[in-house]
Amino acid sequence: MANVLYWNTVTPLLHSGLQRLMNEPLFNPFRLVGGTSLSLQTGHRKSIDIDLFTDAEYGSIDFQKIDDYLRCTFAYVSPAKLPSPIGFGVVYFVGNTPEDSFKLDLFYTDSFIFPSLNVEGIRLATKDEIAAMKIDVIQRGGRKKDFWDIHTLLDDFTIEQMISLHEKRYPYAHDMGAIISNFTDFTSADEDFDPVCLWGKHWELIKLDIAEILSRL
Repeated sequence: MANVLYWNTVTPLLHSGLQRLMNEPLFNPFRLVGGTSLSLQTGHRKSIDIDLFTDAEYGSIDFQKIDDYLRCTFAYVSPAKLPSPIGFGVVYFVGNTPEDSFKLDLFYTDSFIFPSLNVEGIRLATKDEIAAMKIDVIQRGGRKKDFWDIHTLLDDFTIEQMISLHEKRYPYAHDMGAIISNFTDFTSADEDFDPVCLWGKHWELIKLDIAEILSRL
């Protein structure tokens, strides 16, 4: 468990913006997930967006109040008004200007299987939770940054453990065949830009490591 966060992995704007959101009671049901949560806990790569997910009952979040808060807090908010209908969440860009902003995703999600961490006042998904969610992305076709994150999570989990966590979190969507197939299909990911890696890793070696591990399953 992280005792301090690697703030060097995010921009000063994202840092201050995340702290503002976490200090606002409207966001108490949400926790930080995805690559930014993992980057803050491990320091492995730069990350440029905020994904805040909640497993609160669908329809229980007052997105209008959240929208009002964002427009009072940030000089720049896009879209210009709250989308309707909301569906499962909203995607914003917030900050100072269109050029000086970050992406903010606010979404409902399946029930979390682990309590959130609280480090330096930031509510974070645990690495276990992130592993399950990253496998879900891989099952649907991962981006290069997702494989990068999976490779980082191998410091804490085996692939088998990550797949088991996915089955626990997504029992009805779990598809072992799709996971195995997509785990070694790098066709789409090869076209992505490399993340800014702070650990000196290289994409070709990450692919080789993952392919070798999958060949032993």
